[in-house]
Amino acid sequence: MLSKNLTNQDKEHFLKVKSMPCGVCGAAGPSDAHHIEQGLHFLCIPLCKDCHQGSHNGIHGRRAMWHVLKKTELSVLNDTIAEFGKISH
Repeated sequence: MLSKNLTNQDKEHFLKVKSMPCGVCGAAGPSDAHHIEQGLHFLCIPLCKDCHQGSHNGIHGRRAMWHVLKKTELSVLNDTIAEFGKISH
């Protein structure tokens, strides 16, 4: 659950992450902003509903898609940060 005390910078970051395609399967946005560690708002990654909450593919489920594509939360975070570099230029 998100804090009610989000800064404008936090909100802007979430909007950017949510506008991105899924960091695992590449499904077009809007995506969910999955927190790698709760409360650390800049450690979130874009995930489609299935790769986020799906019982078979989701990170909160069996992570089947994650395993097939050899993805981890940190590898997806790395890709997300790299994409931010492309967006800002």
